[in-house]
Amino acid sequence: MGGQILGDRYQVERQLGKKAGRWTLKAQDIQTASPVILKILFLDDGLDATDLRLFKREVDTLKLLKHEATPRYLGYFEMAMPTNDQAMVLVQSYVDGVSLQTYLGQSRTFGEVEVREIARQTLEILDTLHSHEPPIIHRDIRPSNLLLQPGLPVATARVCLVDFGTVKALSASTTAITMIGTDGYLPPEQSAGRVLATSDLYSLGATLAEALTGQSPLKMRTKGLRIHFEDFVDATPDFVAWLKQLLSPSLENRWQSAQDALVALNQLA
Repeated sequence: MGGQILGDRYQVERQLGKKAGRWTLKAQDIQTASPVILKILFLDDGLDATDLRLFKREVDTLKLLKHEATPRYLGYFEMAMPTNDQAMVLVQSYVDGVSLQTYLGQSRTFGEVEVREIARQTLEILDTLHSHEPPIIHRDIRPSNLLLQPGLPVATARVCLVDFGTVKALSASTTAITMIGTDGYLPPEQSAGRVLATSDLYSLGATLAEALTGQSPLKMRTKGLRIHFEDFVDATPDFVAWLKQLLSPSLENRWQSAQDALVALNQLA
């Protein structure tokens, strides 16, 4: 597929992801000479209603987002496939960077100072998302969706949050949802089909714990869905307590907002 031009404008460079009925491609915008991401959803007999709903929601959400550390909406078009089926194509900006997952896959862990900086920048992004009306919930924060731009060292990198394919705009009257996310990073309420803004905080906490320890959250999870990371890290007691509150399985004991968590983080010695 490399070299093919889609939408009379986007020259495909390579495939980044492929799932049933969905492709993610990196391409070059031949009008602006800039890299873009194409997310393609095939409108065939195998199309799942949930996939269609999530695709349309991602389009609508990216139109709203103006944050420098998230992808930008660039366009949308439909195209015919060789099978005579149609496909919907979302065009978004390409966010260059190295994911936390890439570093963890290389057995690279992060120290407390680095993890604090990753947490600080991510919480600032989440505060912006959650401040929308209604709040925008990412629902799938994990190491592969946090990028360091351009890469290490963390102290000089911008943290970017990508992949809004599971995003949810949450109204006060509708909190029951289909269970979506990645096991190990899901808070208990999201596993049960319910999501709140603070659900993103738990997922961030699981990601930070993995960055600190190099251990999968599933391996550190104990009875009661508590991620017991303390024995794997060399960190200050105050930061450990802060992260434990971010990871509280109980909604009542978790930080109540990204802003609250960010203020508390900035107050740590």
